[in-house]
Amino acid sequence: MAVIGWFLLPLSSKIALKSSFDEFHAPIWNASVKIRDLSHYWGHLSDSKNTLIEKGRDHARILSDARLQISRKEDLKNELEKIRNLKNELEMLEKSLNLSPAQTFSPLLARVTLRSLSGWSQNLIINKGSDFNLSAGNAAIFSEGVVGKLEKVNGNSSKIQLLTNSSFRVVAHIKGDDRPITYRGGGVSFGTRNLGFITDVPQDVRIPSGGSLEIISSSLGGSFPKGLKIGNAYKLEPSTDGIFQTAEVILSNKLNVIEEITILRK
Repeated sequence: MAVIGWFLLPLSSKIALKSSFDEFHAPIWNASVKIRDLSHYWGHLSDSKNTLIEKGRDHARILSDARLQISRKEDLKNELEKIRNLKNELEMLEKSLNLSPAQTFSPLLARVTLRSLSGWSQNLIINKGSDFNLSAGNAAIFSEGVVGKLEKVNGNSSKIQLLTNSSFRVVAHIKGDDRPITYRGGGVSFGTRNLGFITDVPQDVRIPSGGSLEIISSSLGGSFPKGLKIGNAYKLEPSTDGIFQTAEVILSNKLNVIEEITILRK
C-alpha cells in the first residue's frame, strides 16, 4: 500500500519528501566522514611519532658508535704503528736471508655464467677476462677452498679448469706437514661425489683412526697461496712403485652449484 501511495503522490510532494530524507541523513553522513578523517589524522599523527622515535633511536646509536670510534682512535694508531714496525722487520729479514718477498694476490669477484660438467671434463665459464687483467693460470677459489685455475682467458670471459678435471695438477700438502705431494683431478663418481687423487705421499704418513687427512694448497706451484683447502683423504694405499702412498680425495659437493668465484691475480 505504501508503494501505491508513493506513486499516487504528486511530483511536488515526492520532491519535498526526498529533500527531507536527504536533509535528515546528511548530518549522519557528514559525521561519518569527519570520524573517518579524524581516525586518519590520529593514525598519521601516531605514525609520525613512531617515526620520530625511531629516528631518535638511530641518532643515539650513531652518536654512541661515533664516541666509541673516537675512543678507539689512539688504540688503532698504536696498532697501525706496530704493524708498520713488523713489516719493516720482515723486509729486513728477507734482505738479510736473501729471500724473495712473499707472493701477494689481488682478489677479483666473478660470476659463473656456464657449466660444463661432463664425464670427461669439468669446466666453468665466468664473466671476467683479460679486460680485468686476468691471465691463464690464475687461481680460482671460493668459501670452502680451491675451485681450480684459469685455463683460457678471453676479453670479457674466462674458462676455469675445475680441480675435478682429470687434467688438473697442482702441488699440495697434507695439513700440518710441509712435504710436497701431488694432487690431480679425479672427475665425478656415479654418486655425484667430486673426486681427486694424491700421490707421492711419504710412507710414514698415517690417517688417524676414524679421521682423515686434510689436503691443502701449496705456494710451491706459484698459482695458489698456501693453506687453502682442497679436500679430505680417508684411506691411504701403497703406490705401484712401493715407495710412496696414494689416496682418493673427497672434494666439496658445492663445486657443482657454485655461483660466485674469487680469482686471485698476482
